[in-house]
Amino acid sequence: MRLDNGSIVIEPLAAHHDRASFRCGNEALDRYIREQAGQDTRRSVARVFVAVSVDDRDRLLGFFTLSATSVTASHLPPEVAKRLPRHPVPAALLGRLAVDHSLARRGLGGILLADAVKRTLAAAQTVAIAVIVVDPIDAAAQSFYSAHGFRSLDGPERRMFLTLSARSAES
Repeated sequence: MRLDNGSIVIEPLAAHHDRASFRCGNEALDRYIREQAGQDTRRSVARVFVAVSVDDRDRLLGFFTLSATSVTASHLPPEVAKRLPRHPVPAALLGRLAVDHSLARRGLGGILLADAVKRTLAAAQTVAIAVIVVDPIDAAAQSFYSAHGFRSLDGPERRMFLTLSARSAES
């Protein structure tokens, strides 16, 4: 059974959310939501958004983080870079995205990604943002982002990007 947007709510991380019971299967992501996410929010290093059930607003089903970054224009493909200035390109960083293991492969990852893109598009109406970038944690994450239209940047990292446009919100 796949989830749909009507069965979950995506909201900013708050004190009432039960971070201790979240398990996605990746210890680094589990540790982040338990130990660091609140600090990142308080320090304005990242905004953390969580998915919760409409029936249980405390249990975390998934989460993602957003923050500001930039990418080197020369790391973008030529057809994208030619429309942009040669200095660092303003970007949003989708730093982490994780789904509780109990909901794996039910569509929540795609819902979280679409919400992150929509939030970034909304922010881009006020602050210049040309692309959204991700740093896939492993090959499975890289495949997930690729399936949603992200492309690899040139450069030493696994970093991927999606050019922002109105159709990006449909991912």
